[in-house]
Amino acid sequence: MQILGSNPSGPAQQSTPLGSGRHRGEPTVLYTKELGYEVIGLEEERTEIQIEGVLRGNDVFVANPEQTKWLTERGFGVSDEQLRLSLPESLFLIEAKRLTLLSGKGITYTFENLARKANKLDRNSWYKYLVLRDLRTRGYITREGYGIGIDFNVYEKGEYPQEAPKFLVVGLCEGAPTPFEKLVEILKKAQSNRKTLILAVIDRRNEIVYYSISRSLA
Repeated sequence: MQILGSNPSGPAQQSTPLGSGRHRGEPTVLYTKELGYEVIGLEEERTEIQIEGVLRGNDVFVANPEQTKWLTERGFGVSDEQLRLSLPESLFLIEAKRLTLLSGKGITYTFENLARKANKLDRNSWYKYLVLRDLRTRGYITREGYGIGIDFNVYEKGEYPQEAPKFLVVGLCEGAPTPFEKLVEILKKAQSNRKTLILAVIDRRNEIVYYSISRSLA
């Protein structure tokens, strides 16, 4: 990771709260030929539910009350008149075989179709999806981030929805330049909200390592 204008001593240290994103050697994750892993967590539930969503613009909307209740209880989406799912959340749910997604014309989106469309709409959507998938499979509840540069609010295991999110997670691609001033601003926001700032660094093999920023960057 290249941080522009960073202090050579560096404030970032490898994080223990979320651990490493590498799946090798972790017995809870199985491998499949198609994608190299199997999403866990949702498949183990006994509740059989199939969610139907419609893609409008940059978001996916779910109208069915039972389905929106199921999603809300698990920390997916934002509720208004209808529940709105982000594209990374939708990719995760399609991959987990929980979501059937249609276009406004009734055409069904596959995982690959939606991934390509999401990348056109937001070139960072794939990396956000990778981070969301990794955290969700580890049992963390992820919510869309608020404020500039924050990708996810993440709850400690077992604390959603009773407690506030504990971590603010920012996804970074290995080798991509990241303005140091941006990290300072994000850290100040995390500290002012008494959150732990986590950098999720995605390497060229789509593996993720987490780092925490626990002191001032100044």
